Amino acid sequence: MDLMETLSKVKSIEDEASVHLITIEDELKAEQQVENLQKIAEACAGAGITFIWDFDSAKTIHARHIVTDQEWKILLDCGLDVFQRLEMSDTFCLSNRLQQHHPCKQFEATFIRMEF
Repeated sequence: MDLMETLSKVKSIEDEASVHLITIEDELKAEQQVENLQKIAEACAGAGITFIWDFDSAKTIHARHIVTDQEWKILLDCGLDVFQRLEMSDTFCLSNRLQQHHPCKQFEATFIRMEF
């Protein structure tokens, strides 16, 4: 959801954006996963972002990356799960409200300029 929030902040209001997620179905919580993905799609629709997803039925994907239509591929060593858990019951904690104060796990990202 953080990626969708960031995309919403940086795109112009009149622009449309689309995100296509390919992931593996959660073996233990598939219904909850689908419900959460649907909620993301519904939240994004009002911000001019089309969010769709597909499950890799072969369950063979492992690499985590983002490919943009601006000729960039971003390789993420631990996916988008870079934030540490928050204590959501603390109303006065800035890291619960502002991403720039949210503690992160150590991770690496590689940016590759692609030619299409």
